[in-house]
Amino acid sequence: MQILRWGRYMGDDLEFGGTNTFLSFGIRGSGKSTLLEHIGQKFMDEGSPIVDLFGSRDGEGLAWLRAPEAKDKRILLLHGDNSDVASSYDSKPVSKYSVADLNRYDLVISSSPLYSTIDEEFRQVNKITDQIYARIVWKKPCLIIIREAANLLYSRLKVSPDQTIAKSEMTYLIREARHCGFSMALDTQKLSSIDIDVRITIDYLFFKSLGIQGLPDDYHWLYKVYNPLKLQKMNEKYFLILTKTGSHGIGTFPYHDWHKRPGEDILKAVGVEVHHGDELIQSRPDHRVGDLQHVEIIKMRKNGFSYKEIATGLNTSTATAYAHIATHDKEVTKMGTCERCRRGKGEYATLYADTKRPPPLSPSKSNVG
Repeated sequence: MQILRWGRYMGDDLEFGGTNTFLSFGIRGSGKSTLLEHIGQKFMDEGSPIVDLFGSRDGEGLAWLRAPEAKDKRILLLHGDNSDVASSYDSKPVSKYSVADLNRYDLVISSSPLYSTIDEEFRQVNKITDQIYARIVWKKPCLIIIREAANLLYSRLKVSPDQTIAKSEMTYLIREARHCGFSMALDTQKLSSIDIDVRITIDYLFFKSLGIQGLPDDYHWLYKVYNPLKLQKMNEKYFLILTKTGSHGIGTFPYHDWHKRPGEDILKAVGVEVHHGDELIQSRPDHRVGDLQHVEIIKMRKNGFSYKEIATGLNTSTATAYAHIATHDKEVTKMGTCERCRRGKGEYATLYADTKRPPPLSPSKSNVG
């Protein structure tokens, strides 16, 4: 990647391997995602791990598996908790992911085809983003690639009670990630959809082909320096860059050919097989207990935790813990297996959780959901 011509230069050259925020803006097909992948390659060259999130439903993030730069890298695929993945790469359910994986892998990929539904992906990817705050000690910064910035907001909406809180959580995440050793690289087709509190944290803003949208009002002054018609339709390998200190210029990057092609069966191309089980019932902000939390309740009880300890550890009530354990044991008695544990792949799906339960609590306080 290089700058061909500075319109104004304030001394802030492109820096890879630090804790910066990058945003790529342009119309569909302008090469936004490919630019993010190239930024990822630059971080890889610096020895920094990469986490690739979201992307299109057709699995563009999986194209990393055929990138020459990733050939000798340690790669982890994250998938839905009710899905199974077969490939030559390491894989695990996203619920088992921890920030410690960044010390073991160079590239962590969470791609849409590895989840049974888009809703499941949006809910479960929060496990990855929430782990950002757990990274207190680090040697190399990690780059998180989010291919459509709006997806991060949609993801937060799945676990937040309302849109205002979801937006606040998204803004806080992007603003605070650098303090935990993370750089962020995002793209968007609509810059105005990115909250102003997020836009002011951007260190490097890349404009790709703008199409009929043109530059947002806040950036119209760039038309005094750059030809509007040329910005409307740029070759995929070019970009207009604007930095946090006000430098701006025209640059280019090597447009690689391993990016996913439209209509391509990327799973087959990279040798990954996926089998999806039954869709999970998810926990919700209204306190409905989902399948995975049910599995944790049963696991804790089997490990000797009291109802009060389970309630405290999982942020629920003792009545809820009791109700789920009672229902689990009833299903094991009648059916031989607990349906919720089966969906959530719980290890105790066919075993009793409790044989000596206390007197039942008020059913009105329970929340089997």
